[in-house]
Amino acid sequence: MIELNKIYNESNLETMSKMPDNFVDIIVTSPPYNIGKSRINGGFNSKSYDKYNDNLSKEDYFKQTKIWIDEMIRVTKHHVFYNIQEVTGNKGIIAFIMNEYNDVLKETFIWAKKNPQSSIVETMCSSGYEYIFCFSKDNPESRKFNYCNFNNRNGDYMRNVIIKPVNSGKENAGHSFAFGDWLPNHFINYFSKENDLIYDPFMGTGTTAKSAHIYKRRWIGSELSKEYVDIANKRLYPYLSQTTIFDIL
Repeated sequence: MIELNKIYNESNLETMSKMPDNFVDIIVTSPPYNIGKSRINGGFNSKSYDKYNDNLSKEDYFKQTKIWIDEMIRVTKHHVFYNIQEVTGNKGIIAFIMNEYNDVLKETFIWAKKNPQSSIVETMCSSGYEYIFCFSKDNPESRKFNYCNFNNRNGDYMRNVIIKPVNSGKENAGHSFAFGDWLPNHFINYFSKENDLIYDPFMGTGTTAKSAHIYKRRWIGSELSKEYVDIANKRLYPYLSQTTIFDIL
């Protein structure tokens, strides 16, 4: 049995090991980027993220990425939306993912940042975009989505380039690298349906869970950091009383 509307303070691989194939409807997530730093007491300090080492060799990071994505695809019924940015610590990850998962890569979305942060190195370009890969079991050979909810787009085109700002520190709710509410809002609203089950294997401070609740979806999360789980539970406190039990047998 897996309890819904709950963040599991454990490895996502441990959580997913409890799930049968095609258990959740969609996944919306953003993994560690292997930047070699973590948030400690509001600043940047060690190269570990609680129990996760965010300073892997590129080879080990690529291997870990494959393990994560393989399991996400296994437990998902429809789509996985995987937000990633190429940085020095994971250089080559975009080409790796596109080559490794070409058969299930239905669409590549680009998040074009309205307010990209300046580069920390004067001779380096600032990073103005990130990727959101859609791995799908919904006829991945075609870019046409069969499982979607495009009726909500108010007559506008569904674009694969999304122009949105980077979060401010306050909006991050204590997470230094949190994506904005717009990201899970967008993909949950347009690519899932009411009462669907949403999973975020890297739940952080609960942004995906909040979006799932807003759009009347059920949700599950995994998060290694006890600090982030505590922050998320405080943010989600008004919703947690609605927890239900889902029997996977």
